[in-house]
Amino acid sequence: MITPVFHVSTHLDPDAPCLRLVGELDLDGTAELHSALADCFARRSARVVLDIRGLAFCDCSGLNVLLEAKATADRIGTELRLAGARPQVARLLALTGAVEVFADSVPRLPPRIS
Repeated sequence: MITPVFHVSTHLDPDAPCLRLVGELDLDGTAELHSALADCFARRSARVVLDIRGLAFCDCSGLNVLLEAKATADRIGTELRLAGARPQVARLLALTGAVEVFADSVPRLPPRIS
């Protein structure tokens, strides 16, 4: 079985940039996600959406990036929303209590990114 590679696609909607996370978010993918988040936060948008429906797996290093991103977003006055968590990722968020950190996230997904 081939392990899915992690990838971030960026959709720069003027109202709410969207990052689509695909594959397995572990230590190997954190630098790419950090970079994409930094680019989005530098735009000072009111909201950033993380479309995680393509995220098949997330470990503690990936979760830490998501939590750091939420803290950064709160600090700079940007709303950070998660959209579309699959069961494994939703379970991780629930078991760690991180679901409370992202409680304001909505289940609605942004338009598909090509």
